[in-house]
Amino acid sequence: MPKLLLAALLAAAAFATPAAAAPIARASGVLVMRAGPGDMYPRVDRLAKDERVTVASCTRFARWCLVHQLDGGPSGWVPGSYLVGSAAKNAVTPFEFSFDPLDPGGFFRRR
Repeated sequence: MPKLLLAALLAAAAFATPAAAAPIARASGVLVMRAGPGDMYPRVDRLAKDERVTVASCTRFARWCLVHQLDGGPSGWVPGSYLVGSAAKNAVTPFEFSFDPLDPGGFFRRR
């Protein structure tokens, strides 16, 4: 019986598509995509309102997110606050500790 279960799990993993696992979000309005995470980077493209994208990564606090267009258009950075899909942003945003995990008591802070 365990071999049958293992075979079923392996078959399911083989047929799983990467797009199904990718975090999806949508643009809340027309968004300018930039070459980097900030307004100082050049424009790459625009996202239409309600256009769906995959979210590859986000900066701290999801201020800027690197997105890939589902229609094969160019990738670029957009302000994270204009992307609808908090689960997608949370999945790729670095975790922020509210304390230093190596010094939880704050004993070794520089003063």
